[in-house]
Amino acid sequence: MVPVTLPDALWLAAAGGAAVAWIRLAWLVLRTHRALGRLDLISPAGAAPSLSAVVPCRDEARGVEAAVRSLLSQDVPDLEVVAVDDRSTDGTGAILDRLAREDGRLRVVHVEELPTAWLGKNHACHVGGLRARGDWILFTDGDVLFAPGALRRALAYARALGVGHLVALPRLVAPGLWERAFVTFFAAVGSAALRLFELSRPGTRGFAGVGAFNLVRRDAWRAVGGHERLALEVVDDVKLGLLLRRSGVPQAAVLSAGLVAVRWQHGFFPSVLGLVKNAFAAAEYRPLVSAVSSVGLAFLGVAPLAALLLASFAPARALGLAGLALGVGVHAAVARRTAATSGLEGLLHPACALLLAGALAASAVAASARGAVVWRGTRYPLDRLRAGCLRMAALPPSGAPGWAPAPGGSGTAGEHRP
Repeated sequence: MVPVTLPDALWLAAAGGAAVAWIRLAWLVLRTHRALGRLDLISPAGAAPSLSAVVPCRDEARGVEAAVRSLLSQDVPDLEVVAVDDRSTDGTGAILDRLAREDGRLRVVHVEELPTAWLGKNHACHVGGLRARGDWILFTDGDVLFAPGALRRALAYARALGVGHLVALPRLVAPGLWERAFVTFFAAVGSAALRLFELSRPGTRGFAGVGAFNLVRRDAWRAVGGHERLALEVVDDVKLGLLLRRSGVPQAAVLSAGLVAVRWQHGFFPSVLGLVKNAFAAAEYRPLVSAVSSVGLAFLGVAPLAALLLASFAPARALGLAGLALGVGVHAAVARRTAATSGLEGLLHPACALLLAGALAASAVAASARGAVVWRGTRYPLDRLRAGCLRMAALPPSGAPGWAPAPGGSGTAGEHRP
């Protein structure tokens, strides 16, 4: 029997640890996607309740007209769109005013000055929400496109399940291979971390929120204080989901299947830099959490490939190959579901893991060095953001409700699985 050397043992341990981690991530991703319905398979039958779409806009001249027109084309009989122009300097306000003159369902609110205790987008969401008159409020962004029937289907699904908050995961528009690979790898890790498959079970940790599509009952939003508790929360969309579910609002998530689409950032490098802005906030400004997450992601991507290429011990190489195959498979599966591609982006997953790890680390270093987060020309001091952070530990999951189909509803999650 050939003795196992120390390098062999280290490579075996690294490859084995990475393979186990990828198996767990694959299991979480599989559970997530099995639990999600598809918006395109949901019947929009029945009378739709009144709906207000709140669209915070800051310097969105490039895409805001198409986004607002896609909202106004929805077949919801009692629909209003409240667009909040948050101190734009690129003509966004003029575009919105012109559209409002064409269609009386669009109301435009111009914010000229940001209150000291608010982030711009959060303040715009709060201002728009307070002016909303619909029974339901859709919080979305100024560059999101909605296919015909998207909102009717979403309202029908939320009512069928009896939930007060529905998140529709958008189709990610990413023309370039590297851009698409990076955003879909981030989507894979994010969906597993949020544990969306737990939303139907009471007392579980999972929660959901996405800036492109947070549909919430107006009375539920007002009951939690609107966006006031999120006034200084950089990841406001996700934390809105945390606040709602753990305050007793039933919550569900659904794949939009292309009925809701958005380009996260315009290009590969802007996608990476955009994450640098908010990743430290996702770690709740805890350096140790950022460091551990960065190291873990780097290990997840590099260890299998390194073991496959560098180990001389056959079992270590075999485990490295297994880990690499699992990583490619998970990434490819998420890419196909979220960006409607072939899944070849999975082949870039080791590089994407390193990039995501680097973005997490850079976010913590940059914010700590500056003592602030800078976004769209506004500087937000780090100590103020820390004080205003809505921490998960402050809202225990014991208060999180589950859900079941409403009596006479038009379907359940199980009936609408792909």
